[in-house]
Amino acid sequence: MTKQPLELADASLPFIQYQQAGKKIIEFDSRGCHCPVPMRNAMAGLERIAASGETLVMLNGFEPQGLYERISGFFDWRVVELDSDQYRIVFNAIEGKSVRLDFSQRDCKG
Repeated sequence: MTKQPLELADASLPFIQYQQAGKKIIEFDSRGCHCPVPMRNAMAGLERIAASGETLVMLNGFEPQGLYERISGFFDWRVVELDSDQYRIVFNAIEGKSVRLDFSQRDCKG
């Protein structure tokens, strides 16, 4: 598997892209980051996969409950706990729905 850097508009963290089992994946690592960095980068990645059909992988130090609330009904996701406070969250667009999400809302609540 060859991982390549990926430039994403509005992303402040590095993204990579690769293929796994025939599926195109983009990924970023926000472990150690605090709000709003994980949210903003997740929204940048989600906006891309809404149009491209790729899968987004987010490595994070906590489960982003605010993000889940914001994207519910537009994206599906599954969570794998890697270690204590280390999560791998895999997002896929819901066809016909994900493109309707307001991607301009990238800040955390509270």
